[in-house]
Amino acid sequence: MQKLPDWLIVGVLTLSVGGVAVSFTGGVNAALLGGSVAALSVSVVSRNKDIRLRQLEAQVLEKENYKILEARKPILEKRVEELTSEVTELQTRQRHLAAAEGQFIQKRAELQQVDQRITTLKEQHQELENRIAVINRQNPDLSHLEQLTEKVEKLKIDKSGLEGQIQALTSQVEALESQRINLQGIESELIGKEKELDSLTTRVQQLQNQTQQLEQRATELELLRITYDGIFSQKESFEARVNQLRPEIERLESEKQRILQAIQESQNEYHRCEELRQKLHGLRIAIRDKDSELKQVERETQSLQGIKTTLEEKTQTLKAEISRLNGEIKDIENSAKLALESLTKKLWKQLPNTKFQPVESEFLRKFITDINSQGLTFSTRVINAFHTSLKVQDISALVILAGISGTGKSELPQRYSNYMGAQLLTLAVQPRWDSPQDLQGFYNYVEKKFKPTDLMRGLYQYNKYPEMKDRIVVVLLDEMNLARVEYYFSEFLSKLETRRNEATYLEIDVGSLSIDEDERRLQIPNAFLFVGTMNEDETTQTLSDKVLDRANVLTFGKPQNLKLRQDNRVPNSIHESPRYVPYSHFKTWIKEPDPNSENVRKVKHFLNQANEVMEKMGHPFAHRVYQAITQYVINYPGVDNIDSQAFKFALADQFGQKLLPKLRGIMLDEAREQLDELEVIIQEIDDIPLTKAFQKAREGRYGQFSWQGLVYQDE
Repeated sequence: MQKLPDWLIVGVLTLSVGGVAVSFTGGVNAALLGGSVAALSVSVVSRNKDIRLRQLEAQVLEKENYKILEARKPILEKRVEELTSEVTELQTRQRHLAAAEGQFIQKRAELQQVDQRITTLKEQHQELENRIAVINRQNPDLSHLEQLTEKVEKLKIDKSGLEGQIQALTSQVEALESQRINLQGIESELIGKEKELDSLTTRVQQLQNQTQQLEQRATELELLRITYDGIFSQKESFEARVNQLRPEIERLESEKQRILQAIQESQNEYHRCEELRQKLHGLRIAIRDKDSELKQVERETQSLQGIKTTLEEKTQTLKAEISRLNGEIKDIENSAKLALESLTKKLWKQLPNTKFQPVESEFLRKFITDINSQGLTFSTRVINAFHTSLKVQDISALVILAGISGTGKSELPQRYSNYMGAQLLTLAVQPRWDSPQDLQGFYNYVEKKFKPTDLMRGLYQYNKYPEMKDRIVVVLLDEMNLARVEYYFSEFLSKLETRRNEATYLEIDVGSLSIDEDERRLQIPNAFLFVGTMNEDETTQTLSDKVLDRANVLTFGKPQNLKLRQDNRVPNSIHESPRYVPYSHFKTWIKEPDPNSENVRKVKHFLNQANEVMEKMGHPFAHRVYQAITQYVINYPGVDNIDSQAFKFALADQFGQKLLPKLRGIMLDEAREQLDELEVIIQEIDDIPLTKAFQKAREGRYGQFSWQGLVYQDE
C-alpha cells in the first residue's frame, strides 16, 4: 500500500496574538481547523480585554482611596502636633509632681520630728506638774517655785508656738496631698495620651506606607494603559488579517473533503489485506506451538522415567531412615524416663487411709490437748494464729515462725501435720542458696538426669499418683533466712500468689530432651501449705517488704518460765490410729468475708484510721493488705461478733504481722505525733501484747522505730 504524503497527514497553524505565538499541531483534523481560526483569535483578544479592564477598574479605585488619604493627611499631622505638645506639657507637670513629692516627703519628716518634740514636751510638762504637786504637799521653797512657774510659762509659750507650726504644717500636708492626687490623675491622663500618640504615630506610618504603595500602583496603571492601547491596535490589525485569510480557508476546506474521501477508499483496501496477512501469521504460530508441545511431551516422558527410578531408590533409603528413627524414639523415651527417674522415687511410704472430718473447734481443742500431753507448751493464741494463717494462704501464701532458737518454731508445724494426717516436706535452707534451682532442683547435663529437691518430688508425685488426691501437704522451709529469701523464693512466692485465681505450674528443666508437656509441667496444688522458720540472730538475713506483705509472721519470744518437757507430759497417753483430714474438708473451715457484716465494717473502721496515720508517715497500704487482714480476722477461730475476745486477738495479730513492720526504721522524733495517734488506735483494740510490743518498738535504739514482733504471753 502506497504511503500518504506528509503534508496531507500533518498540518500546522501558527497565529500571533498579542505578541504570543499559538500553535496547533496534529493530524488531518487539526489542519482542518483553519475555518475557526478567526473566531478563536477574536475570543482570545476579547477575554484579555475584559481581564485588563477589571484590573484597570481596581487600580482606579485604589487611586481614589489614595486621594482621600492625601486629603486627610494634613488633619492627621495637625492632630499629631497637638498630641505632641500635650505630651510635652504633661511631662513638665510630671517633673513638677516629682519635685512636689520630694517636698511632701521632707515636710512629713519634719512633721514627725515636731510630733516627737511635742511628745517630749508633754512628758516634761507632766513631770513638772507632778513635781509641783509634790511641792504643794511639802513646805515649798517659794523662790524655787517662782523659777519653776516661770519655766512652765515659758514652756507653755513654746508649746503654743509649736502647736501653731503643727497646724501650719498640717495645712501644707493637706495641700500637698491634694496636689499629689491631682498629679496622679494627670499622670494617668499622660499615660493615655502617650498610648494615643503611639497609636496615631503607627497610623501615620501605615498611611505613609500606603501612600508609597499607591504611587507605585499609579505608575503601574499608567504602564498598563499604554499596554492596553497597543493591544487594541494589534486587535484591529489581526481582524484585517483574518478577513484576508478567509478565502484561503474556504479553498483548504474543499481540498480537505477531497483528501478525506481518497483516504477512506485506500483504508478499506488496506484493512482487507491486513486481515489476510494476520490470519496467515496466526497459522504459522499455531504450527510452531504444536511442534514445541510435541517436543515437551517427549522430554517429560524421559524425565518421568528418571524420577521413577530415583523414587524407588529413595523408598529404600526412607525405610532404612524410619527404622533408625524408631530406634532413636525408643532411646529418647528411655532417656526421658531416665531423666525423670529421680522424681518417681517414693517420698511418702505410709499414708493414713482413714478420713478424719472433725468440726474445726473440736479439732483445735483436741490438738491443744494432744501437744500438751506430749510436754510441749504453746499458747492458745499461737496455735490459733498458726491455724488461721494456714487457712488464708490463698492471699497470704506463707506462714513465717520467727524468734530465738529453741522455742519450738519447727516443732509446731510438725506436730500440726502429724495430728491432722498431712504429709510433711522439710527443706533445710542452706546459706549458699541463690537461685530458684536450689529450691526446685536442676538438670545435670553430664548425667542427663534431673536432680530434684523434695519439694519437686512431692509436687511430681502429688500430680501423678492418685493416692495423693485430696491430701494436705505442709512444706516446711527450715531456717529460711540463712540465705536471701528474694534470691531463691521470690519467683516461687509470686506463683503461690496467683494460685487463688488460676492454675499455676512449675516447669521442669530437662535441657533439650523431648518430653510431653504433661510431664514437663507440674501444677502447684492449693493443698500445699507453706511454712518457714527463721532464727533472729547475727547469722540470718532480714526479710524484704515484698515477702512480709505476702506472709503472716508469728514471733516466738523468750518464755516467761523455763520448763522441762517432762513437766507437762501425760504418761500413757492414748494415741489414735493414723487418719487424715482431707483438703476438701479443710476448705469447709474457710469463710468468705461478707462486706455487709458488722465484723467486716469494724475491721474497715480500724484500718481506715490506721491508714490515714501511716500515710502521714509515708507508709500507706492498699487493697491487698486490707483484703488479707479481713480474710484473717473472719477466719480466726471463735470470731462471731465484734465484742468477742477472739475478734480483738485476730485484729491485734494483723496489726503486729502486717502494719507495724512497715514502720521499721522511721525516726521517732520526726513521727512522734503520728505514733501518738497510732497508739490511741492500738489502745482502742485493747490487746496487752500488742500494746507492749508497740511501746517497746518506740524505745528502739538510735532514735528509730524498732519493731521486734508481737510476742504472746504464756498461759
